[in-house]
Amino acid sequence: MDALAGAAFPRAARLLEPDDFVRALKTRAQRGRYLWVYRRTDGASPGGEAIAAATSIAPPPVRPRLGMMIGKKNARTAVLRNAVKRRIREQFRQRQSGLPPSQYVVRLSASVSAKDVQAIIAEWTAALDHDIRKHARTQAPAGNAPAEVRP
Repeated sequence: MDALAGAAFPRAARLLEPDDFVRALKTRAQRGRYLWVYRRTDGASPGGEAIAAATSIAPPPVRPRLGMMIGKKNARTAVLRNAVKRRIREQFRQRQSGLPPSQYVVRLSASVSAKDVQAIIAEWTAALDHDIRKHARTQAPAGNAPAEVRP
């Protein structure tokens, strides 16, 4: 029925809390012509599981999560802002299975028009594809490494 079943964008995949945005925005941004992409590793801190168990707070989800900052200053009309957000969300949804468990905050950094949407999405997909390749390299099985030869 759905060609991308399992590639949904549920509430757990969204950054909703202001504190999550603040923490992600404190990281170094990947700056492009239109977007600044902030990444923050998402996961429990060392000992965080014990604290969560003691306080009966659920540990943070171990999945990529997305937050967007698409303001009126840079995308003047609601139609344009919604188009940009919809396309960013769709690319994230399609690629989330290959992404590391991180928080992503996408911030529109330049004034744009409707003709710039394709370039914005190309910039965003390039950032996601870079993270997918990087994550795949770190997840490669250790069995592929050459064996150490002892005399």
